[in-house]
Amino acid sequence: MSSSKTCYDIDPAGDVLCTYTGDGQKEPFLATKTVVPTAKALLYAFLPAGYPHTVTTDYLPYQTYDSLQAFASSITSLLASRAVLEGLGVGSSEASPTGALILKITGDTISRIATILFAHRMGQAIEPECKFYRFLADIFNDAAQFLDLLTPALPYLPKLGVIVSAGVLRSLCGVAANASKASLSAHFAVTGNLAELNAKEASQETVVSLLGMLVGSLVVRLVEDKHKVWGLMIILAGCHLAMNYRAVRAVRMTSLNRQRATIVFREWLESGTVLNPAQVSQRESILMNGRGELSSKTGDYTGFCDFATYGELKGWNPRGYHRYDLETKTYFMGIWHRGGYFYMKIALKEAVKSPLAAWFDAVNHAYHFGSAFKDGLESHYESEKPLGYVDEEQKESIFAALGAAGWDLEANALETRLPVRVRVGDKKGTPEKEGLLRHPGHQESKHD
Repeated sequence: MSSSKTCYDIDPAGDVLCTYTGDGQKEPFLATKTVVPTAKALLYAFLPAGYPHTVTTDYLPYQTYDSLQAFASSITSLLASRAVLEGLGVGSSEASPTGALILKITGDTISRIATILFAHRMGQAIEPECKFYRFLADIFNDAAQFLDLLTPALPYLPKLGVIVSAGVLRSLCGVAANASKASLSAHFAVTGNLAELNAKEASQETVVSLLGMLVGSLVVRLVEDKHKVWGLMIILAGCHLAMNYRAVRAVRMTSLNRQRATIVFREWLESGTVLNPAQVSQRESILMNGRGELSSKTGDYTGFCDFATYGELKGWNPRGYHRYDLETKTYFMGIWHRGGYFYMKIALKEAVKSPLAAWFDAVNHAYHFGSAFKDGLESHYESEKPLGYVDEEQKESIFAALGAAGWDLEANALETRLPVRVRVGDKKGTPEKEGLLRHPGHQESKHD
């Protein structure tokens, strides 16, 4: 005689949804549903299915702070909206509906043009620097709201300028916020549940905005004195930005953008240790160091590195700088130096898919910049194994360690513009030796 079998329905988190006993023939078939507490069931309505196993570990702290900042923003938006309505003449018998309409149309027109221009110019930079742009979006939003507070006290033409400026800032906020949120959502979703995660985030924002509107309605009714309104706006805007900063600070991105790659590579050069995303998230800056800032080991030499076209690399000759040209199998590099400052440009060759190895070399060159100058910068590149030289085998082991530490090496988060590659034609004559290639005539180029 077979023993009784018990089966269970479980969710992705492993929690039992229903218990089944019996086979319905020899034994009664019984189904017992697991009772979920009301509070827990309500919470699950706003969290992705299978939470916490279907999202990254940084999802909850980010969403918590994001909800708090949205609550503060809902209140400030009501205060700003009231000021705009007063500025447009609501409640004034002397106000012209046509004048108010012209103000509205002019502001909307210019703000939409700003949306197109900003998306065109900065669209590709948002994903690599999504934490920066997520925080920047709320700075734009708060600045627009403070401009709104000025509208009731201004005459027509200055009012038009303020309304247009506020509209442009809101447009920039919309582009930056929506694009950066999409990138962050893709980071949080780990089981292909991006659409459901966005749907649940919309539910969260609906509840938070509703609560903010209810509280804001009470605040708007009670606080009418201009000085008190400004004081309250400053406090709420400060809370709004602080919560937003904490939110993006909690995110542990796994892509290596310029700042994160520099932090990881410098740590390896200094200690031989490979940092993981959680460690780097504690070190990276949200608003600074996103352009590709580099420095030597001692900090005596500082500068920037950027990706460029071949024409930009060869044609850029600032006055007073010493110039050095370097070519490898995968890229061209130009290095300009004056005093304690340097600038690097990298032009990647056609077959290169990932610029990560080139960026490693740039960080390495910058790290040893001070030591290389003791014997002259030329010896840094011309010797068979230059100072700080890392061969291809070592690089492969470094990148393997990066993958093991949790970094996504397939994501290209280093190039913030359209990726351009250099196609090199067939060479006639003796190939150029890899290493230091002097400027025309094999002379160090110096522009006095």
